[in-house]
Amino acid sequence: MKRWLCAIGLALSLGCASALVRPYVGDQQAWPIASGGIVNTKYGLPVFTSLPPVPYDVLAEMRISSPFYAQPEEGHLPVLVAGAKKIGADALLFVQGKIFFSTNYGERSGAGQEGGNQSAPSLTTVNTFNPQSFAPEVTILAIRWVGDAPPGLPSHKKVAAAVKPAQPTVATEPVAAPAVSEKTDEQKPVETPPAEQPKTEPAPATSPTDTPPASPSGQ
Repeated sequence: MKRWLCAIGLALSLGCASALVRPYVGDQQAWPIASGGIVNTKYGLPVFTSLPPVPYDVLAEMRISSPFYAQPEEGHLPVLVAGAKKIGADALLFVQGKIFFSTNYGERSGAGQEGGNQSAPSLTTVNTFNPQSFAPEVTILAIRWVGDAPPGLPSHKKVAAAVKPAQPTVATEPVAAPAVSEKTDEQKPVETPPAEQPKTEPAPATSPTDTPPASPSGQ
């Protein structure tokens, strides 16, 4: 009976919690990555407990607002994931906040490119952190992949491409060419004027008086 009461109390207390989003403001840096990382895929977003293997942007720090908890518990992860999804995050990342944000990682190389490539993984003391509990020094970050997601993991780009509606095609009827009722000036044959006939002067008429009289025979 006590176990049931404890379970009900835990469910009620967790249900009273809400996600707090503390946005990251400033330039995105070459945040540290590793050649491989541990990821929990049990929840709606991947949860990394070590550095991810691809470049990412830091969107916000995720916290819990609850009258019963000062620090989040694992049961709060669905609430944190839901809050991270609302701001377009691809994953949650657990780091040692004091170490992570006290380091200047410099400008990300290829920041203007789609892939945001880094020359090599940045291995720091953050990579040694693998939390067993939600301790006060733990910082939970909402992150978004700069380029492609790690193999096998979702990303907001893939989701957007999958739900992008197809452009409707409008069927158009063929338009018949207008009937030519009369020939245009270009189509009319060129008429050549008839050749001018040379003018002939009529022969002058001879009057009877102009004819010389016949001479009498025998004279």
